[in-house]
Amino acid sequence: MKKKLTNKRLISYLVDHKHIDLVTVSKTNIICTVGHKFRPDEVKQLLDETGQPMPRMSSDKEANYIIFPRW
Repeated sequence: MKKKLTNKRLISYLVDHKHIDLVTVSKTNIICTVGHKFRPDEVKQLLDETGQPMPRMSSDKEANYIIFPRW
């Protein structure tokens, strides 16, 4: 497992990910809007590459979200 990516490095990695459409940063969370091409089996690979624990996931009619806590 890689070293845990935090804040700036994590955001940079997420912005460059091919299936993440939008990264929004708040004071407490990093919220990723994922595209329709993002598959559930990609979550494990994303966690392995970032060293992050399992994030919260959410969805609505228009999009799916992955929510990481800020460190």
